[in-house]
Amino acid sequence: MTQVAPLGFTKPHQNGRIVGGSITNIATYPFMASLRFYFNQGYWHGCGGVLVTNTAVLSTASCLREGVPHEWQVRLGSHMLMSGGTLIYVQAFIPHSNFDIRLLKDDIQVIKLRSAAPLSNTLNIARIAGPNYALPDGLRVYTAGWGITAPFSGLSLELRHVDVRVINHALCTSRYADLATQEHFETIPPVGPGHLCTGLLDIGGQDACSGDDGGPVIHKPDVLVGLTAWAFGCGDAYYPRVNTRVPSYSNWIVQNTQ
Repeated sequence: MTQVAPLGFTKPHQNGRIVGGSITNIATYPFMASLRFYFNQGYWHGCGGVLVTNTAVLSTASCLREGVPHEWQVRLGSHMLMSGGTLIYVQAFIPHSNFDIRLLKDDIQVIKLRSAAPLSNTLNIARIAGPNYALPDGLRVYTAGWGITAPFSGLSLELRHVDVRVINHALCTSRYADLATQEHFETIPPVGPGHLCTGLLDIGGQDACSGDDGGPVIHKPDVLVGLTAWAFGCGDAYYPRVNTRVPSYSNWIVQNTQ
């Protein structure tokens, strides 16, 4: 899965590689959600999301910051972006009260559904990583979505996934702090304690990308440890992807999905 970086972060030079990944099936990620907005007499994929109860989906607040609930629906239980599965309309958005779009801090949101999702082997809920869930450096995790598969390409019509590694938090923080001192990159947000960095450090080539935002970072088989948020480019070898760190918000998630 590859992309132009979200929120206007652009990379001055591309190495020509697409971000590695492969087609997967919905039974592997039965909690996967496509969040769709109404535009020009149809619904279009806006962000990824994760079903965490039969009436609640989790995503990033940055994806839906201008959302009006009645203009959004969720597709669940299908690996196809445009067909199959179950469509449920959105009842309400509950963004974290401290969400800051400039700093991308507390970038998390609960989407309440109008009706309960019919659970099955291809439509089920993810488990939430608790506050003490261990995420050591180098841990293999997976991200999935329908994001673009090459620069300037369209969205993938089939669900794709890719494996990445947890990156040392201090190193990730330092690299982005250094980047923010460079001309034209002063507005890049800082990496904070509510973030989880992933990628293939100093190798690159595997990552989430545009259209994958808000989707899951999974410790197999079904533990949600992160939500895809932002990065400098896609699959960059030096700058990891920055995700919302789910264990930091597990209590908030429980409180807002009951």
